Amino acid sequence: MISFEEVIAWTAASLDRQIADALDQSELILLDQGATADEIASFRAEYTVQSQEWKAEALAEIIRGLSDWDAPTPKLQ
Repeated sequence: MISFEEVIAWTAASLDRQIADALDQSELILLDQGATADEIASFRAEYTVQSQEWKAEALAEIIRGLSDWDAPTPKLQ
């Protein structure tokens, strides 16, 4: 049986892959639109910060939801 910690680690890794894929796709779109290297670097830096904040919030909500099945939350409903 897989442990709770392993599930969370697997979920975090999955989120990291999805974030990386989304960033790659966004950068391709920016390149197609003629963005400069500086613009893409700026976008990458901002996206990285925002995505890590989102990931932390998402993981916290997943952990909370899996830890306490009776916890009321509109995010899980």
